[in-house]
Amino acid sequence: MLKRCRYCNKQYPESDFGVAATLPTKVYRRQKCRRCYRETKRLLIARQRKWIADYKQRRQCAKCGVSDFRVLDFHHNDSSGKDFNVADFRYKAGFARLKEEIGKCQLLCANCHRIVHYEEINQ
Repeated sequence: MLKRCRYCNKQYPESDFGVAATLPTKVYRRQKCRRCYRETKRLLIARQRKWIADYKQRRQCAKCGVSDFRVLDFHHNDSSGKDFNVADFRYKAGFARLKEEIGKCQLLCANCHRIVHYEEINQ
């Protein structure tokens, strides 16, 4: 059975559409073909990466003041309120949840971040 992709408007076999949900009597498929879904996901991840890089470039380490965005990490102030690692955002969340999770963090350079975790473990 053929199905039309709502993104590229081409027809493909139903198996070319990912499974969105399943019920005991029905399998619901995505509206985008696998190729279009992969492309839109790639563009979303690139946009989120750029946003995070821009966010880091405007800030500095909360402990020592280093401002090189390449060495800045997100450190959760309270690990009990942590929903996911910001580094794993592309698999877990959209922009709104990503921004909410970043709000729970402070930026630390790699050295200060490791020192903070070392001190937490050895107290």
